[in-house]
Amino acid sequence: MTELETIARAQMYLEKLANGINPLTNTEAKDDDVINNVRISRCLFYSAGILKQIVDNKGKFKVEMPNRTEFSITPEQLAKFEFSEYAVSITELTKRINALIDTMYVKELKSKVITEWLVNGGMLNNIIVNNKARKRPTNEGIGIGITVEEKTNQYGNVYEGVFYNKNAQHFIIDNLCAIVDSTK
Repeated sequence: MTELETIARAQMYLEKLANGINPLTNTEAKDDDVINNVRISRCLFYSAGILKQIVDNKGKFKVEMPNRTEFSITPEQLAKFEFSEYAVSITELTKRINALIDTMYVKELKSKVITEWLVNGGMLNNIIVNNKARKRPTNEGIGIGITVEEKTNQYGNVYEGVFYNKNAQHFIIDNLCAIVDSTK
């Protein structure tokens, strides 16, 4: 039996269950059977419909997703930002910001947008370390709480990373509108 035939059989089983019929015996289920619950039946019909689309489209299924708008965040959403007591990476900081928005409708903020704004604002410099481009805090960046720390990754390798303490996190959140506007 091919994968598509298996999906078609699963779809048939779900349709029978949704109609209150035991697909193995082709007998009607009792009125108090869980498959006769309206919410369960609707769920089964919905799932059978998705499988039918896959079978009808020869194994392909496409969900229409809404067009996402450029990153934006409301003051109410931003008020829910959780500051870390410990210094965090720009990736972690951006992840916490993006957790506040509905990414189905709004594009996520990229870490690069924040770091480029910090470079343009004189808080970070672009330098070369071991033939690789790196960002490092300037004296102004150090003054707001941006640091370079040595860390050990999961493989035991030591690396230097740029981290943002609570003051630096506040600076970025307080200036998030200007950071986002800088990309327009």
